[in-house]
Amino acid sequence: MALADLDEIEGSSVWKSKDFGTPRSWVRTLTPAMAAEIEAAVRAVQAKGIPFNEITRADFPLPAAEAVLTESHDDLNAGTGFAVIGGFPADRFSYAESLIAYSGISAYLGRVVVQNYQGDLVVDVIDKGIPYSHESRGYSSNKLLPFHTDGADYAALLCLGEAADGGLSLIASAAAVYNEILRTRPQYMETLLRGFYHHRRGQHDAGENPLSPEPIPVFSFHNGLLHCCYNRNPIEWAEKEVVRLSAFEREALDYFDSLCANPEFQLSMGLQKGDLQFINNYTILHSRTDYRDDAAHRRHLVRLWLHDAAGLRNGVSLLDLYVPKASRFRAAG
Repeated sequence: MALADLDEIEGSSVWKSKDFGTPRSWVRTLTPAMAAEIEAAVRAVQAKGIPFNEITRADFPLPAAEAVLTESHDDLNAGTGFAVIGGFPADRFSYAESLIAYSGISAYLGRVVVQNYQGDLVVDVIDKGIPYSHESRGYSSNKLLPFHTDGADYAALLCLGEAADGGLSLIASAAAVYNEILRTRPQYMETLLRGFYHHRRGQHDAGENPLSPEPIPVFSFHNGLLHCCYNRNPIEWAEKEVVRLSAFEREALDYFDSLCANPEFQLSMGLQKGDLQFINNYTILHSRTDYRDDAAHRRHLVRLWLHDAAGLRNGVSLLDLYVPKASRFRAAG
């Protein structure tokens, strides 16, 4: 797509921090009646022995909460690109029961898919003391994670524990970043539309290319809608192979990162126990501040990745880099 053909994005997917009111004004809170029906649905699923990743809406009826979930899906698919639901009754459940409830709620938004080469369907985001590198994933450390997108259509987080300090979830509108670059540094657009090779961080079969087979665009368009796919670390780590970034490419990446790092573009979320956060990976960039646990406070988020067959923006995804081909087919079938 030629630069002359690019227009600024309009609509609810374009936002900045000033567009939101007081903290947590964006949270939809489950009522006690909704929490009770979630618990009843969990018990029914347990009685039937349905695996958490196979729960459907029909298996998990939520008549009181359905409107909240429909609104959340609308936000994800065609609105701001994110939704936060509070009041998940975590204290009523064991970990396994929480996973059933979480997956049952998520079934109203999408279907659970694998997240890594090992085929994990659920990831516990906790500090495992593993440094973030080209051989590991960032969710195993407590360090700052730069702004990026994840691999599936939607990324979901359930908060089961809060850190003693830090660990804020930060999100930014990819469309707002796109508009700012088009307005102020249009010379970078060709580079961002062409994209970059990504290191696969060992998440591939023996003998496969350790890099993405072709450059992955930072910005592209699907169904006429903006689609963002970005993670700078794997772009940088591609230099461990034969790829070299030019000075101009680094300038483009630096400017992109500087906009994400600008508080004007960020919405900060201190996720609380019982919060569910959902983001559309094609419209939302996300980050996490570093954090510290102590004996009484341990940050614990549970991550699911969701595929939405009805998604308006579904296109190229980093999921294809980090899971086996058989799992991709199984996830998307």
